Amino acid sequence: MLLFAYAGNMDVRKFSEAVPSAKRMGIARLPGFSFTFNKTADDESSKANIIPSDDAGDTVWGVLIEFNEQEKSKFYNPVTWSMDLKLETINCIADNGEIYQAEAFFAQPHAVNNHILPYDWYHKKIVQLAEDAGLPTEYINKISLMPCKIDPDEKRRARRFKRLRA
Repeated sequence: MLLFAYAGNMDVRKFSEAVPSAKRMGIARLPGFSFTFNKTADDESSKANIIPSDDAGDTVWGVLIEFNEQEKSKFYNPVTWSMDLKLETINCIADNGEIYQAEAFFAQPHAVNNHILPYDWYHKKIVQLAEDAGLPTEYINKISLMPCKIDPDEKRRARRFKRLRA
């Protein structure tokens, strides 16, 4: 199975803790989609999501991860914790121009709110993961310019920033 990972799942090392067979295949792009922070989180912030775009020039960049189909339930169970997310089949284009059919996470309509911002530490984490993945600089710059807000929980904020590199 192939996963087009575009946010926290781009950290293949961390992803492979839950899915041992996971292997990074490289970076890929998903044309006709936009990256956004609009998935409602339990902590009064938003998380990453991808949405179809009317702008033909829009593209989401991410990492292609291959893993055994039998391990899918280790990170995705639509009946329990994943009710706000759905895996959908998409066609993406790898760096070498090859087209792959993969699955990608999409927030369900009931879990989308365009009026909530991500916390600053989460925003920085996504930018760092994009840098670590080797995504294009202009794409990373676009994400880094997206608005975010300071986490009002100072202890959580300090703890999360401590996990990030300076």
